[in-house]
Amino acid sequence: MRTRYWILGVMLFLAAACGRSQSREHKAGQVAYINDTLLEKIWVSEPVLKVPESVLYDGARNVIYVSNIEGKPAEHDGRGFIARLGPDGKVLQREWVSGLDAPKGLGLHAGRLYVSDINALVVIDVAAARVVARYEAPEAVFLNDVAVASDGTVYVSDMGASAVYRLQGDRFERWLHDARLNGPNGLFVENGALLAGLKDRIVRIDTARRTITDLVLHTGSIDGLEGDGRGGYLISDWRGHVYRVTPQGEKVLLLDTTPIHMQAADIDYVPSSATLLVPTFNSNRIVAYRVKWGDR
Repeated sequence: MRTRYWILGVMLFLAAACGRSQSREHKAGQVAYINDTLLEKIWVSEPVLKVPESVLYDGARNVIYVSNIEGKPAEHDGRGFIARLGPDGKVLQREWVSGLDAPKGLGLHAGRLYVSDINALVVIDVAAARVVARYEAPEAVFLNDVAVASDGTVYVSDMGASAVYRLQGDRFERWLHDARLNGPNGLFVENGALLAGLKDRIVRIDTARRTITDLVLHTGSIDGLEGDGRGGYLISDWRGHVYRVTPQGEKVLLLDTTPIHMQAADIDYVPSSATLLVPTFNSNRIVAYRVKWGDR
């Protein structure tokens, strides 16, 4: 009898322990913070991507491009590729264009997709789905984000060298080098100026004079930088935070996935559908959210 009770006791203990473990796992799965007054999750792509770093919506073709590093972020290994997703997150072509090294930032203009690739800028003909040009930048340390002006001028941040590169026509050069560009990453073109997200602030660069002025302070480190279409900005950091910066400079937390170790790399925002696209890097998927502006 004692043996039976002992076994029963052990079974109850194990069941209780398992229940506590499941509870902890359940709670751990709920730790990620979503500001549900402003955000609504609408879809998650299949986890078949490979280190997705940047995402870009192509309104003319109603598709989403995703840069996939696959290997190490600074390794010339030929394993990187661009994926193509539908507007609902379904993977249309996992390796739409392959043979890149560690592709990151994406920019689009006149049927050309511009991709930063460690120390080169790659140009893809979208209709042909193939690389048509590659501009080398031997002095570049770690090219990252890409932004394209309305006239087709392409800007690329060099996060490792306090610099911004520019492609104008067929000339790709280090356009601006300044110690005040403290780890430039996210880029955004607005009203003829270039905005750059740094390790602690957003700066405005006058593209004619190449002068730098502070725009938003105390932002924390910035990965993605996009306009919100309402006079403010959406910013992300690699650790897993997404904020809205209001026109008054206030930071409003929209998303925090750091507790579940899900990153938020180079985001994109689609004003026409109020859709925020977040690449999750090591989680190998894209998550889409609807921004619920209301009267904000």
